[in-house]
Amino acid sequence: MFSLSLGTFLMALDSTIISVATPKISTDFHALDDVGWYMAAYGMTLCAFTPVLSSFYKHFDPKIVYLAVIFVFEVGSALCAAAPTSASFITGRAIAGLGAGGLLQGAFGLLTYVCDLKTRPLFMAIIVSLFGLMSGIGPLIGGAFTDDVTWRWCFWINLPIGGSVFFLVLFFMKLVGVDPTPRQIPLREKLRSFDVLGIILLLGSVICLFLALQIGGTQDPWSSSKPIGLLVGFGLLAIAFGLWQWKAGDQATIPLRFFNDRTVVWGSLYLFWDNMANYIAIYYMPYYFQAGQGVSPIRSAVEYISLAVPLMVCLLLGGGITTATGHYMPVILVAQVLAAVGTGLLTTININTTTAQWATYMALTGAGLGMGVNVPHIAIQAVFENDNDIFIANGIASFFGQLGGSMGVPIANAILLDALHTEVPKYVSNISADAVMDAGASGVNTLSSSPSVIHALRSAWAVSVAKVNILLVVVICISVPTALGMRWLNLKKISDQRELEKRE
Repeated sequence: MFSLSLGTFLMALDSTIISVATPKISTDFHALDDVGWYMAAYGMTLCAFTPVLSSFYKHFDPKIVYLAVIFVFEVGSALCAAAPTSASFITGRAIAGLGAGGLLQGAFGLLTYVCDLKTRPLFMAIIVSLFGLMSGIGPLIGGAFTDDVTWRWCFWINLPIGGSVFFLVLFFMKLVGVDPTPRQIPLREKLRSFDVLGIILLLGSVICLFLALQIGGTQDPWSSSKPIGLLVGFGLLAIAFGLWQWKAGDQATIPLRFFNDRTVVWGSLYLFWDNMANYIAIYYMPYYFQAGQGVSPIRSAVEYISLAVPLMVCLLLGGGITTATGHYMPVILVAQVLAAVGTGLLTTININTTTAQWATYMALTGAGLGMGVNVPHIAIQAVFENDNDIFIANGIASFFGQLGGSMGVPIANAILLDALHTEVPKYVSNISADAVMDAGASGVNTLSSSPSVIHALRSAWAVSVAKVNILLVVVICISVPTALGMRWLNLKKISDQRELEKRE
């Protein structure tokens, strides 16, 4: 249990430590336009390989697969730490994303071998709560490194942590009740059973989508040939992928039979929208603090705790309530109400918003986002009993969740850049929006020696971030009906029934 938690800690730290360092990284590389890529490259490979790695967990020793993804993640982290250019940094993020694609779903799947269904919601909440913990501590660590050493240590730190996880899993993790049958199949037959064409079509469609989101509205207008062509390519490849999955049956990368269960369908869609909101908040609220308020990266991280702590506490609270009562649907409904209120209030922030106001808004948002994020994975554990089915279903849910989170960042980045082009001329006449974007969030003070001009620029940044937060409200509102679509089940009753069947 500790090793799984530490592995998730590694992924959570990497996902959150970069948020507060991103303004400094983009400033050092003079590449504000690349900010969306810092998450998109990571998310692109993470999304594409999440269902692929589910197949690996199904056909191979899950412990060995888990060790392999940790190793790949470490290689990507090392490349990010040593990156001399923005392009090489993006390459490292892509490799790290490939490894990350197997960490969280691996932890959820391996839990089936170390605890029973009744206690899984609490243990899953503990594992996922590390994302909440790291969303508070991660930016603090990132801010400290960025201010006092260098942002590169945000990635060097992954190496000793990842090495510790590798050692603990290799020597101390014991899996009980693993079905040996799939692992006894000869390697050649295992490789033959992989859906190679499906993997290629999935990779192609995801790459086209992310390239379109990154290019459209920033490098090229949405009406130009590049983004349109990429979106058409995405659509055609996605259709081809769906048709091939239907033909491939149970050998498919994403077997379509899983979509016969409404919990998988609606739970995956819920994670898509909830993670999108989560990633937007993590990545873009630091811009409000650093560019809008003019605080340092580490102070920005301290202020972000107002969202992170409620997120972690409510995530654990939701897991505890589900474990105690057996019911998970009331938890997700309360989460939606809190998130809707919090994100709605965040659209009102400006340079004059008081600390008490933005802290309250962020606390409500964090509570809502945290309380509901674990529910679909808990529901999947209740719906499926077969271990391999749990791996695949969790992989599908994780795929859609990471897809939503990764799509949200470039979409939000396009909104932010467009807002800056609109707002900067309203506040200052002698400094262009391009100059503001080139200076980055941490370089506002370099644009003028006049306090009034700096104040005006910070106002433009604050209003621009508020416009990004409108996307948060839209996303949360869309997620409400998806939460209602999942099956209302009682984990305690299902667990007792399964135990009774085993005895008989």
